[in-house]
Amino acid sequence: ARPAMALVLERLPATLELTVTSLLFSLVLGVAIGVVAAINRATMFDTLTRIFAVAGHAVPGFWLGLVLIWIFAVGLGWLPTGGLATVNSNFDFVDLLKHLILPALILSFGRVANFSRYVRGEMLEVIRQDYIRTARAKGLSERLILYRHALRNALIPLITILGLNLSSLFGGAVLIETIFAWPGMGRLIVD
Repeated sequence: ARPAMALVLERLPATLELTVTSLLFSLVLGVAIGVVAAINRATMFDTLTRIFAVAGHAVPGFWLGLVLIWIFAVGLGWLPTGGLATVNSNFDFVDLLKHLILPALILSFGRVANFSRYVRGEMLEVIRQDYIRTARAKGLSERLILYRHALRNALIPLITILGLNLSSLFGGAVLIETIFAWPGMGRLIVD
């Protein structure tokens, strides 16, 4: 019998690796998609983004995980089916990255949809503000207006949303770690 704290400390780094990577994917992809959708409002990309936002909330992570394992691991053979690393790989960075891609993307799928929806809405609201019109009247470039003035202010509410998503991130890790045989806290809880 081992002490519970030893088991937790042994598994916690793997869960933190997965959740932090997932959070980074969520932020980078969600903000990028949201900004591009807001800039290209009422285009095909914007419509696809809104459909993606609905799908991100509707598609269960376990189902998407199994489908992507079937496509990228079994069908194409590009990525491994699970685990933290290939056995006897001596922790090669590329091997670790290959094992991390699918679980982190699946764990971030719903958050990317959520963050992109919030960023799109906030960007559309900020773009209509008087100070943005003033910046345009001054002759500032559209790129400078969008990225320095509009995006900076549109990201403020995302910080609140980010805080609310942290608890569900760890909850989702339990399921994803089980599907991908990831040796983290989620697997420990299930075991």
